[in-house]
Amino acid sequence: MLARLLLASDAYLLGLTAVVGFVTYPGFSLVGHEQWAAFHAHHTRAITLAVGPAWLLQGVTSLWWLIADGHQLAPWIHGALVFAAVVATVIGAVPQHENLARSESHTHLTRLQAWHLVRSVCWLLAVIVTVVAA
Repeated sequence: MLARLLLASDAYLLGLTAVVGFVTYPGFSLVGHEQWAAFHAHHTRAITLAVGPAWLLQGVTSLWWLIADGHQLAPWIHGALVFAAVVATVIGAVPQHENLARSESHTHLTRLQAWHLVRSVCWLLAVIVTVVAA
């Protein structure tokens, strides 16, 4: 049961990151200057609700996998990938979002997209590890 929840959270985050990377972030450049602050504030609230529960589920089930099968390599690789996605968010994406909240900037959007690519690769690899280990 927990393995299915782990795969579900991994797959959900991968799907969400694809939508954000291919639809949401490119759409940022279409928002006018006067609407920017309200738009970005709405995005931040909405994406937090979309990602928060799945991230919590992924964290709990990843920890469960480490505890249950810590003698295997797969849960350690998966855990490292999940941790890397969290780190990329905290040290990369969040500061760029904070900069974008203050003012729209092509530079900060480009940096945000680069950090997002790091997270996307981590979540893709996490899904692969989970599927291969199943």
